[in-house]
Amino acid sequence: MDHRKSKDKSEKQIIDLNNYRKERDEERRREYERVLFNRILGVYSYAEGAGKSSLNHVEVLDVSFSGLRFREDKPELPLRVGQKVALRFYFTPSSYLRVVIDVKRVTKFKDEDRHGYDYGCEIDPATKSAEVLKSFVGFMYKYAETACNDENPPPNFY
Repeated sequence: MDHRKSKDKSEKQIIDLNNYRKERDEERRREYERVLFNRILGVYSYAEGAGKSSLNHVEVLDVSFSGLRFREDKPELPLRVGQKVALRFYFTPSSYLRVVIDVKRVTKFKDEDRHGYDYGCEIDPATKSAEVLKSFVGFMYKYAETACNDENPPPNFY
């Protein structure tokens, strides 16, 4: 730490640019994730049990190389800790990437007009899709490091 004193004898603040860049990149990556998963890709949970199955849209809140966090509004069959399920990442209306996850954390959430469950999960590394998703997450990290901000974006980009 720099211990030089200014004229008023108070300690000067030194800005850690590496930390600032990491925070900026993390913010950009999370923003990109939200746009990607909630506007471009469709992500659904597929649960089977008690003689029926359900395909429910989920809101991806965060994704990393080893896991993800998502939210499900009013699921018919809420997931349980320890349950392995497949998420479907739809890249087109007729094709998806099947990602097997292991539920590690389940918490209820309630917003003003929504309620349901928030799940923290690990991605099963033994599946082929885990490598694909890992590459995809790597792309998102690199995008966040190199993307430029548009101060005047087009009005109807999506």
